[in-house]
Amino acid sequence: MITDKFSFADTFRFVEREERSAAERKASLRRTMKERRGENENRDVKETLLLENFLRTEAAGKESFLVYLSFSSEAPTDKLVETLLAQGRRVYCPRMAGESMEAVAWKEDFTLSPRGIREPVGEPFSGKIDVAVLPLLAVDERGVRLGYGGGCYDRFLAAHPETFPLAYCFDFQIVREVPEEPFDRRAALIVSDKRILVPGGKFSDSGGKSGDK
Repeated sequence: MITDKFSFADTFRFVEREERSAAERKASLRRTMKERRGENENRDVKETLLLENFLRTEAAGKESFLVYLSFSSEAPTDKLVETLLAQGRRVYCPRMAGESMEAVAWKEDFTLSPRGIREPVGEPFSGKIDVAVLPLLAVDERGVRLGYGGGCYDRFLAAHPETFPLAYCFDFQIVREVPEEPFDRRAALIVSDKRILVPGGKFSDSGGKSGDK
């Protein structure tokens, strides 16, 4: 069947090429950002600035958090976890169960995943979590996040629409554009060591709006 100039088969092939192109561009950006993140310096100072900026957000006042346990050159989260626990907040950390990601209450007991990532020991939590602190390789000012390609956080957020997604990163990881695919879930807030961004509007370090970009 023909509609206008394109058959349904042509339309399908066009969409397939577009999706493949987005996946290819993501793969290229991943390689670039892994190299840049590996060259990152002054991580201790940036970790402190990241935490300070996070604590200035409204999200920091919530009661329950899913926080990734930082690995390799990721933006560090150990001080963030310590601070939230000291404030009496409930902290959960991710653990993979096949293709799914579980939230498990933070404890001092961990196992290591095949990739060497710390994962908490204990029963998975199935209740409401207010805020998810997301790891990433890159994010743009629309809130489109580039992860590692597994889609586990996208699936978790799709299954928990009540959870507020917060991107936690070094400032150089905020890029002009991240290719977006239909299954991607955007971050609602971006916190870096230099600024706090609400997708659609730019906010200064002090939390005051400084104009859209």
